[in-house]
Amino acid sequence: MNELARMTSPEAAEALKAAKVALLPIGAHEQHGRHLTLDTDYAIADAFARRLAADLGRDAVLCPGLPYGLSEHHLAFPGTLTLRLDTLLGVLRDVAESLATTGITRVVVVNGHGGNMDAVRLAARGLLRDHGVVMAHLMWATLAADTIAELVGSERYGHACEGETSVGMVLAPRIVRHDRIGPPDPQLPVLPHAAPPTPRVDLPLAYDRLSAGGALGDARLASPELGEKIVATAYGRALEFARAFAAEPAGVA
Repeated sequence: MNELARMTSPEAAEALKAAKVALLPIGAHEQHGRHLTLDTDYAIADAFARRLAADLGRDAVLCPGLPYGLSEHHLAFPGTLTLRLDTLLGVLRDVAESLATTGITRVVVVNGHGGNMDAVRLAARGLLRDHGVVMAHLMWATLAADTIAELVGSERYGHACEGETSVGMVLAPRIVRHDRIGPPDPQLPVLPHAAPPTPRVDLPLAYDRLSAGGALGDARLASPELGEKIVATAYGRALEFARAFAAEPAGVA
């Protein structure tokens, strides 16, 4: 695995010369109910990115990740730390522009937090227009959305639910506090068509408006078996895309 943070500059020069893409894991530092640690989103993204780096070999370099994201909607719960939109956009642009000076113009953002998705999309559009840098964006929950919808039974899910807890059991077991998994939090009323997991109306909602304890779904239904099924779908699709992305000729957007 070509992990930039653990290389010297001459070693990095060799790795970057051979690589076709850079992998950048990003997550968040925010509440995940009673049973998942605050770094859940980053821990999952980092583990996912490391798998990709290992399987892509010389075609990829793994960049140091970003453990913060856009988490203002979780600030009612202690421990949450958030960036502002402009801050995250700036970091994404700056890292990508730095990589471009070494000849790497293809970046795969491996994201673990849904709240970052709009920012990554905006950053990618500007980078392509202004610098010719192609930034792709992968998130396990999006990659495996069909599998999750088929296997997760809760009406609301997507945050500290049985799906995310199961994925944590597989990719980052230390984040799961099994002894703190209990009955689901009371779900609070939301305007029609605006509730997760697939709202048809785009309405910004703080998590204390969605759930009394900050979690969705029923984590008691989580299991490594469920996690393996979700990860298998998400990772298989991610690796298929990343290999094709790395194989594209330079200059193809």
